[in-house]
Amino acid sequence: MPLTTDDVIEIQMLYARYNTAIDTGDGETFGGLFVADGVFNPGHTLCEGQEAISEFAVKTHEMMPLMRHNATNVVVDGEGDAANGSAFLLGYIAGPEYKVITTGRYLDKLTKTADGWRFTERVYNADT
Repeated sequence: MPLTTDDVIEIQMLYARYNTAIDTGDGETFGGLFVADGVFNPGHTLCEGQEAISEFAVKTHEMMPLMRHNATNVVVDGEGDAANGSAFLLGYIAGPEYKVITTGRYLDKLTKTADGWRFTERVYNADT
């Protein structure tokens, strides 16, 4: 059975919560957006499991508290409890010293759990 409209909306919110959590340093929420044994590869390291993924968000925010993530052109396709997704990213430093620091694309595997849709694997591929 194809994804329902409710599934697509929930996945869209998952993407938005991801950006908000990392941009505010909310590691607990960030890690909770992945399944327990989820994998996140931001392109320069590999984070496995919710604890490591949570720590990544906290450390990233500590190093760059004005970093913002804008994901665009989110596309999800799937059936039943499994989906694949992608989004383009514009990562920048906000404020008076505005500066784009990365652009690229996320490639995602998602699963529907008892707690809603979660990332099982998220890989970021920078454009440069």
